[in-house]
Amino acid sequence: MALRDSRGGREYDKFVADGSGDTAMRMSVTSSVTSSASAATVTVAATSGTGTVILDDTDVAGKERMGIQMFNVTASGDYTFKVWGTLVTTPGSVGGANWTQIGDDIAVAAATPNAYKAIATTPIKSIGVSCYKTGGAGTQTATVYLMAD
Repeated sequence: MALRDSRGGREYDKFVADGSGDTAMRMSVTSSVTSSASAATVTVAATSGTGTVILDDTDVAGKERMGIQMFNVTASGDYTFKVWGTLVTTPGSVGGANWTQIGDDIAVAAATPNAYKAIATTPIKSIGVSCYKTGGAGTQTATVYLMAD
């Protein structure tokens, strides 16, 4: 067998001994099913704390990675988003005792309409997003998109 410089190019790495001592071909099998969810545009009145839930408890069990985009769809105020994750099967309300915040608070300014920021995370059971407004008058709207595969 010819050996190459890279580990993946070595022929002997493709074979593995099975339980009986015979040699078998090493195989890697993957499956990909992508899930997506989006929250309808939600009116946000909260100004602190957990805030208004934008994306409710969404099951992402079995997914290897999640990408979340948070949009400020008005030009009149700023938002702070919080992404929540849990491993509990029935965790209750997003942001409650069985939820843990993923990352820091995410501020999305209203400098232009449809301003957004994104965050990614690794495997968890369920995910949710909440936000509160930090500036601007009256009620404002926001939306969230989730992609998991």
